[in-house]
Amino acid sequence: MLRSRIATALVLAPLTLGAVFFLPHQAFALFMALVVLMGAWEWTAMMRLVSRSQRTVYVLTVLFAIVVLQKLMAQYQQWVFAVAAGWWLVATLLVVKYPRFSKLWCRRPSKGLVGLFILVPTWAAMVSIRQMDQGPWLMVYLFLLVWGADTGAYFAGKRFGKRKLMPRVSPAKSWAGVGGAVATVLLVSALVQPYLHFAKDMSLSIYLLAVVVLFASVIGDLTESMFKRQCGIKDSGSILPGHGGIMDRIDSLTSAAPVFALCLLLVGT
Repeated sequence: MLRSRIATALVLAPLTLGAVFFLPHQAFALFMALVVLMGAWEWTAMMRLVSRSQRTVYVLTVLFAIVVLQKLMAQYQQWVFAVAAGWWLVATLLVVKYPRFSKLWCRRPSKGLVGLFILVPTWAAMVSIRQMDQGPWLMVYLFLLVWGADTGAYFAGKRFGKRKLMPRVSPAKSWAGVGGAVATVLLVSALVQPYLHFAKDMSLSIYLLAVVVLFASVIGDLTESMFKRQCGIKDSGSILPGHGGIMDRIDSLTSAAPVFALCLLLVGT
């Protein structure tokens, strides 16, 4: 399993970074739309949609939402990310209280709406960050935070993970893993800060930003785990050997990216 995860990562990382640095803006937006639509297809499995026509209709709905949002982004992007951040606050409550409020979101229409809140702002955030000053490097920083947190949590949890974080949602995650993730993102920020031209008054705030993004990523991961647990499935798909599906790979990013984008817009870079 670990070997296949590493092999897949060695393919995905250059592909992703190549898209970030070398694709023109419109091509990058299309690339991210493709990733999000693949995630939407997998999300239909958690909605328990069986027929190909029903699943296709949902994917086209997500595509329509992306097209509409693209026309609104220039004027309302800060509001878009604020609404997305608000959703993740609600998701935090749902995860913490699981399964208490599961009846509110276990039906297909509710799951479909949640999928829109998760997937569409992810596309908007990635495209928005890419357009900022230092955009490609900010995206690399975001990836390092999310991937670094995941790696730090894995090794710290494996070595010290006795006290479980959310056993009813994701039994494998531990508080030690969270500690390892915090240490990793702080180290990443310390190493990256000299190379990113943040405003001078953000020299300390960058660490707070890293921790905020980290906890957002944890909630994204736990939210998908909650939906999978309710559906009785282990992985969202099987397209990525060792990683499961697209949603299994981007679950943390779906929450981290809009929060990261909102923070950058609020404080500037």
